[in-house]
Amino acid sequence: MYEYIKGSLVYIGVGYIVIENNDIGYKIYTSNSSIAQLKGKDEKVMLYTQLIHREDDMSIFGFFTKEELKMFQLLMTVSGVGAKVALGILSSIEFGMLIGAIVSNDINTLMKAQGVGKKTAQRIALELKDKVDEKMAILQPRFDDLIKPLENEMDEAISALISLGYKKAEAEQAVNRVNDNNSSLEDVIKKSLKLLSK
Repeated sequence: MYEYIKGSLVYIGVGYIVIENNDIGYKIYTSNSSIAQLKGKDEKVMLYTQLIHREDDMSIFGFFTKEELKMFQLLMTVSGVGAKVALGILSSIEFGMLIGAIVSNDINTLMKAQGVGKKTAQRIALELKDKVDEKMAILQPRFDDLIKPLENEMDEAISALISLGYKKAEAEQAVNRVNDNNSSLEDVIKKSLKLLSK
């Protein structure tokens, strides 16, 4: 129903914010990552949103990036993962680490999120691996937006990892370890994510 909401940030709570638009205050549930990116912003802010309608409740969930919203929506396709659990996962596990954990079947990392037991973690890895792994559907828009043309693909892979929250030194080390000069950029990034999520 709502593609995004743009307005003045008037309040930051635990797990949610309030954005005022046309004299209406919208309570929007969001992740710790999105809250961190919104803190200190005095100008108008914008969150990409999804309205979740239940029998006894209507809630808005919103995120600073489209990629985080897409991951939220993907997580909710997994049996046993509702909006609150999906939000908890995004708040507990850094975006790049979450993708790496799904791709590499890292159940322990997925279980760090509140409300995610072993069976749920296994379902997340099993059901989302192909969706994240095959076409890098979550990552590609972020790469397209954030990566400028660079001298070579290894620099591009490092920049992509940095854009996902990894430090430059660990991104460089991971790329150097997995690069065999025959892998495509996409393969180098996926291998690096697997390595970094261990």
